[in-house]
Amino acid sequence: MSFLDKLRQLFGGGGQQPSRTTAPDTTGLWFHFRCNKCGSLVRIRVDKRNDLNREEDGPGAFLLRKDVMDDTCFQLMQAEIWLDGDYNIVASDVTGGSLISEQEYRAAQEKQQPQ
Repeated sequence: MSFLDKLRQLFGGGGQQPSRTTAPDTTGLWFHFRCNKCGSLVRIRVDKRNDLNREEDGPGAFLLRKDVMDDTCFQLMQAEIWLDGDYNIVASDVTGGSLISEQEYRAAQEKQQPQ
C-alpha cells in the first residue's frame, strides 16, 4: 500500500463504505461528476443545512451552486443543481463536466481500479 493510499484510507477516500456502527448521514447529499477534459471522477458531499439556497423562482425549491475540481487535470467544473423539497434533482447545468448517477460513478470506479 502506497503512502497516498494510506492517506486516502485515513481520510475516508478510496470509496470505502462506512462501518455498520456509523450513524447514517442525514444532513449530507452526495453528488458525482465526470470531467469533460480528462474523464476524471469526482464525488462531493453537500450539507443540506449550509450549502443549499432556498429559491422561489425556478424549477425547484433549492438551488446548489458549486465549483468542483478534479485531481487529475484540475479542470474547474461549475455546477448549478435544482432540487425539489425532497432533495431530488429537478434540473442541472454543469459547465466543464457532467453530473452522473451514483451507479455510473461506482461502475466507472470499478473499471479504473487495477485487478
